[in-house]
Amino acid sequence: MSVIFFPCQWLLVLTLSAASPASTPSQPRVAITPPPGGVPMRIQLRLPKAQLVTSEDLNVRVALSNESTEPLEFPDPFRHSDQSLTYTVTGPEYPKGHDVNHHTVIAREGTQPLGGVVAPQVKLGPGRALESVVPLQEWLPIRQPGRYRLTARLHAAGIEAESTPVEFEVVSGKPGPASAGVMLGGGPYSGVGTVWLQHLEGRTVLMQAVFVDETDEDGRGVSRRTSKVLGPVEAGASDAMAPWTNDAPGGEAVSWVVWRQGASILALAPPATTAAPFRFDLEAPPDRMVRPPLETHAGELFVPVLGAEGKDLVLLRFQSSVEAPLVTPGKEVGRVRLLSAPLAARATLQPASVGNGISIVLVSQGAGGLELQHVRATGAGRMSRAASTLLRGLSALPDSDPGVWIDDAGVVHAALVAASSKNARVPMLAEVRFRSDGRLAAPPRMTPLPELPATARAAVARHCHLPHSDRAGGVRWAVLLEDGRLVHAGQRGPPAPPKRPVATPLELLEMLQGTFILTTDPLQGPVFEWL
Repeated sequence: MSVIFFPCQWLLVLTLSAASPASTPSQPRVAITPPPGGVPMRIQLRLPKAQLVTSEDLNVRVALSNESTEPLEFPDPFRHSDQSLTYTVTGPEYPKGHDVNHHTVIAREGTQPLGGVVAPQVKLGPGRALESVVPLQEWLPIRQPGRYRLTARLHAAGIEAESTPVEFEVVSGKPGPASAGVMLGGGPYSGVGTVWLQHLEGRTVLMQAVFVDETDEDGRGVSRRTSKVLGPVEAGASDAMAPWTNDAPGGEAVSWVVWRQGASILALAPPATTAAPFRFDLEAPPDRMVRPPLETHAGELFVPVLGAEGKDLVLLRFQSSVEAPLVTPGKEVGRVRLLSAPLAARATLQPASVGNGISIVLVSQGAGGLELQHVRATGAGRMSRAASTLLRGLSALPDSDPGVWIDDAGVVHAALVAASSKNARVPMLAEVRFRSDGRLAAPPRMTPLPELPATARAAVARHCHLPHSDRAGGVRWAVLLEDGRLVHAGQRGPPAPPKRPVATPLELLEMLQGTFILTTDPLQGPVFEWL
């Protein structure tokens, strides 16, 4: 945690964002009366805004001001070993109040040694301030909506001080289904982005969270690292999506978010805002947006879209950069005519090592089985139908989302969970490979899966894309039953429902600890659950 010295005249007791939906009266400057034998020290707390969405990050700025005429020397209260500066949160989540400081957080997480670590001394001159930031949601998670109060107390080296309380409101609303985006080839620690629409009373906001697979010998699993409101969107917004990317870890590319407003495809990246986003207007609302959007290191975003009747596959392209001064309109860069309307579709990018080529796999019902069609697009977006194959004896399961993955040799792997035409309760895993030129590499491979104990509501197949993993290229699958239970690869015991409702379309991700499915908590939004 960085610490900054500021002159006192730069500090405010409470600053609210101009976009804050609720206003809070400004708080008067309150002088702290030192206790007998104490010295004048004032603690000020500043919040970024007065109203938060449940699980949204809350970074509290804390300033300690020396209001005496002499310099003060005391242990640095913003170091991990500190116990002198304590924060108290009171509200629905903590009705009796709950205390936390650096020391208790480190002790709880066990991420750093505590024994023998002494905070360095800080010398604070008259009229000077010591300032830092506390990630309050990380230290004291707040999941329950309602009104909260935060105070801070300092007890160190003869200094006794307490801040004026600041208050904020947490609202929940209803989170919509989340979409997950990953960095292909980026490794498990590169983070997984999620995007969703949070429907609040009378308004809708676009939200984004980042998760990190922090699995270690203690089995810590997948944790939420950040969560923020990107901005308000119009009523009727839908299809909020996080792109998949082949960007190199640590790259400087922009990060995109996509959503739809009727017949308009909207995208967010610098310098756009949700009020003035990147935009492309279709002639009519699309049949569907093919998941996921695809993001390249060059700042490009490709969005495949199925036309109004599902007979045209259109590829849209947006572009920006970190230094871009203007929001430019999106472009249609490719279009192919389809023989029949697809029942399912999935898109993916080539690894960065072999370029930015795109593969899109579409599934439609054909005579005698399912028709699987492979459409290729160059890095510039030029599209062509590359190959198709018939999956004989299969019929589609509802909302059965295929998996598509391109290996380092440019070979395209497609996988689909479908039903036997003879018995809808008997699922089959179909796997197809296409050569780097897009043509069929070998006949489809069919693998019978365990018979389903109930009717299927949705199904998904995904490849493991973790680099240097012995599971790389392996296929994981899951079927959601009508009664809410899950049947999945590697299952031990009878089918069981997840702890929270699964996000649809179903999304599986292979991480260090194993396979996770994306679910939606009614208060927190997206949560990854280990299968």
